[in-house]
This record gives sequence, structure tokens and C-alpha cells, in this order.
Amino acid sequence: MSRPGPLPPAGALALAFRLAEAGLIQFGRFARPDGTTWPLLARLRWLPSYPALLADLANALAGSLDGALADRVLTTQEAIPLGVALSLRTSLPMTYPYGDVRDYTAAFAIEGAYDVGHPTLLLADVLEGADQAQHLIALAHRVGLQVGDVLAVLDLGLGASAQLAANGYRVETLIALRDLLAPFVEARILTPAMSATVSHWLDAVAPGG
Repeated sequence: MSRPGPLPPAGALALAFRLAEAGLIQFGRFARPDGTTWPLLARLRWLPSYPALLADLANALAGSLDGALADRVLTTQEAIPLGVALSLRTSLPMTYPYGDVRDYTAAFAIEGAYDVGHPTLLLADVLEGADQAQHLIALAHRVGLQVGDVLAVLDLGLGASAQLAANGYRVETLIALRDLLAPFVEARILTPAMSATVSHWLDAVAPGG
């Protein structure tokens, strides 16, 4: 059964509307590399094409850093542009993944200036399943970065944030997908039928749906 959440804060909702209007969040029928089909597509890696929106997202993310102990940012590969914007906004040094990771290349798989023991914020654009974040956290630990906080723009509600929190990480997201459905219908970004499709999909695929 669908469990509508509280409305996102007005600022986050305005940013979500802008992401949808720019085509960075789309709804429909989209084939995934693993052969599954999803009713939405998030293309936040296109944010550099919308510099004002990128800057406003970085400002919003910076406002979520209260209580974070990190002295640098580690991005996912997809969130590198967002990480640059956040680094410029906060002056936090940034590190990022580069190339394919093999056992013998792990020490070179994260680019940037860092030493063992740095408390690190993991930045993602979109949180999907928990494996996505856990993989990068494990890699960061192998090269000596200590990830304690995870920050993301959009949480699809597919288990990443819940599992990370259960494992002791502090997780902050600006926007939760399920919380957008009712406001998007009201704003005519989504039809009621498409909203129901997304809600049913979340019920089916989200852990504990």
C-alpha cells in the first residue's frame, strides 16, 4: 500500500519542479541496462548544462551539512559536477572516483589530495539501491578515507538510505521521490495515472514496500 510522506520543504520542492521542467527528472517507461523497466529517469549528470540550477542545488546541499564532521567530499562518478559546485560553495576539498577498480588499482581509483584518516562526506546525485553507496564507501575505506556522512539530491526510496542509516551512516537527502508524487500531480507535471504507476512500482520494488 502506498504511504505518502510529508510534503518536502518549499525550497526542495521548488528545486524538484525545476529539475522536472529541465527534463532532469522524467516519467514514462525507461529500459535499464539490467533489462528491467523503470517508470522514471533521473539525469542529474546533465546539471552542468543548467548552471543556475546546479548552483542552487549546491547551495541547498551546503545548508544540509550542519553536524557533518567531514573535512572533504568524495563523490560518486555521476555526481562529480555537483561535487565541484559544492566544493566551490563550501571550500571543502573534493575527491572522486576515476577509472575501473581492480585489486591492484584500488589505491589509484580515487583522484585528489587526501591522506589516511580524513573524515569524508560521500556525495551522490541519486540514491538507488544500497549496493551503490556501499561499494564506494568500501573503496574509500580501502584507500584510507573514513566516510561517516552521505548526502544526496534525490532518494528514489529503493533501500539505499535505510540500509546506510542502519549501518551507522548519517544520511541526508534533499528530495524523496515518493514525497513528490502528490505535488507533481497538483502542478500537472504528472498525470494521476502516471503517479499511480510510480507509486505501485515503488510498492513492488522498495524494501518493505
